[in-house]
Amino acid sequence: MATITVGTNSYVTEAELTTYATDRGITLTGAPDVLLIKAMDYLDTQNLTVPDPVPDQIKTAQMVAALLIDSGENLLAPQGQRVLSESVAGAVSVSYSDTGRQSTYYPQLAALLRPYLGSAGGNTFEVRRG
Repeated sequence: MATITVGTNSYVTEAELTTYATDRGITLTGAPDVLLIKAMDYLDTQNLTVPDPVPDQIKTAQMVAALLIDSGENLLAPQGQRVLSESVAGAVSVSYSDTGRQSTYYPQLAALLRPYLGSAGGNTFEVRRG
């Protein structure tokens, strides 16, 4: 099975993105070519194993990522520990979670990419602090 190399410009065309958005009643505010490049930047960080030909799920994931970016989401934002609480009463007090990151979860995007995530050996695992 051949694989697509990281750095590919796009898995979908601008016309495909525009049609995908229009079919869902969404009007793009950004330039489709820029949105697709930013979406590929995100996909390139996901350690995907993408077969050739590119599966429809990967193409859809790029379009979903592009729509999220167009709506103002920053999929490449730094992620740190999730803040559980903050209070200011003289001194600042902040509590962090040991089990989560400060990020937004996009279930549709995660479901589309799940079959293609993994290291070179195809194994993935989650590390948690105890």
